[in-house]
Amino acid sequence: MRRTGVPALLTALVLTALVLAAWPTGTAAADDPPHADDRLIRVAAALAEDPLFVDPDAGVALDEAERGRVRQALGVTARRLGVPAYVVVLPNLTDSESQGRNDAFLFALHERTRRDGLYVMVDSHGTMDSEAFRVPRRYRYSSLDEDEPGSSFPADHDRPFDGLADRIVARLNGYVTAPSASPTMPTLYSTPDPFGEEHTLTPPDAEIQAPLLTGLLLAGPVGAALLYWIGLGVIALLGRGGRPTGGKQSRYWSTTTPSLRQLRHHGAKELERLQSLLTTTSAGRGRAYAVSAYDAAQILYDDAKDDADRAIDLVGAIVLARQGQLVLSQNIVEPPAPCVVNPLHGESTTRRRLAKLTHKVLPKACPLCEACDVLDRRIGLTDRHLLKVPGPGRHRPHTAIPGVWRDAAWGATGKNFLSRVMRYLGVD
Repeated sequence: MRRTGVPALLTALVLTALVLAAWPTGTAAADDPPHADDRLIRVAAALAEDPLFVDPDAGVALDEAERGRVRQALGVTARRLGVPAYVVVLPNLTDSESQGRNDAFLFALHERTRRDGLYVMVDSHGTMDSEAFRVPRRYRYSSLDEDEPGSSFPADHDRPFDGLADRIVARLNGYVTAPSASPTMPTLYSTPDPFGEEHTLTPPDAEIQAPLLTGLLLAGPVGAALLYWIGLGVIALLGRGGRPTGGKQSRYWSTTTPSLRQLRHHGAKELERLQSLLTTTSAGRGRAYAVSAYDAAQILYDDAKDDADRAIDLVGAIVLARQGQLVLSQNIVEPPAPCVVNPLHGESTTRRRLAKLTHKVLPKACPLCEACDVLDRRIGLTDRHLLKVPGPGRHRPHTAIPGVWRDAAWGATGKNFLSRVMRYLGVD
C-alpha cells in the first residue's frame, strides 16, 4: 500500500508543478476605491480642530462633562510629553477600511495626519487601544485587571462605556508618568486587506487554455528531471520523520526548525486572532486568562523583535496567544499545556513517558499532541523531533535553552504557568 501511494503522490506533484509553471502570473492587488479613506479624512480633519473626536454614532460614550475631563487630560498629556495627544471614539466594524482593527486604524490615521504623537482609540465595544508614534516614553499598558481604570477592556461588556472617561484619563496618565526613553515607532503586526477586497479571491485569467497548453509543451522536456528530483524529495520526507506522520496532523503551522522570520510572522498572526476574539467574544470563563495571555504575548513579541537570542520568547508568544484563543473558544478557565516535544504543535491531548529522549529536563510524563502521541507509539520520539529554536549561528533544542520556558516545561510542571511568565517579564 505504501509503495503504490508514492507513485500517485509523485504524479500529483509533477502535474501540479507543470500546471503552476504554465499558469499566468498574477497581478497586483487593486488600489483601494476612492471612498475607502473617507472616514480617515473626516477624523483627521476633526483632530486638527479638537484633540478629542467622538463619532455621532458613539455619542453616548461620553457626556459633556466627561468630554471636558478628557480634553483637559489631553492638554496636560501633550504638554508633559512634548508631542500631541489625541483620543478618538468611534465604531470600528469589520467591514471598515481597517477591518475592525483599532491598531490598523490608528496607524492609518497617523499616516493621514502626518503628525507624531499619542493616539488613543475606543470602539463601540468599549475596547481601548493606543499607539505612541515617536513619544519619548517607555510605557506598556496592561489589561490584566479588567476592573482597573486604564484597562483595554470594559469591566462590564454589556455596558461598554461605563467609566470610559476614567479609563481614558488613566491611559493618558500612564504615558505621562512612564520613564523617559528615546522616541520610537510602534510596529503594526500586519496590514489589512485592500478595502472591499477582504473576501474576494483573485479570479483566474480568462485566457488560460493557450498558456496552459504552451506551458505543458515547454515544460515537457524538463518533466523527467523534475519527476526524479521530486521523487527523491518525497522519499526523503517520508523517511525523515521530521514531522509527525501517520497520525492526525496538527491544525497549527509547525516545523522543527523555524526561522526567526517565520516565528515573527506567525506570532503576529496569532496575536491578531486573539485580539479579534477578545474584541468580539463576550465575557466567559476563559476571558481572564485570555486577557493576561494577550498582554504577555504582546510584551514578548515586542521585546524579542529581531533578536536571535530571544527567539524562544517568540515561541512563547505564539503559545500564549494560541492558549488565549483556546480558552475563549472552548469557554474553559485554563488551557492544557502545549506539546512539549514541539510547543508549536498546539495543545496536548495526552501524557506519555518518552524513553528515547535524552533531554531529561522534560517531565517524566510529557504532554503530547495527538500526532506526537501516535508517532511515539509507532517508532518512538527522539531528540530529532524536538523543536529547534534559531539562535546566533545555529538552531538549538528548546530543552537546551535555560529560562522560564524550560523551567516550567511550557506549563507541564508546577502551577500558575502564566503567572510565572509574567514574573519573568517583570509584570506584577
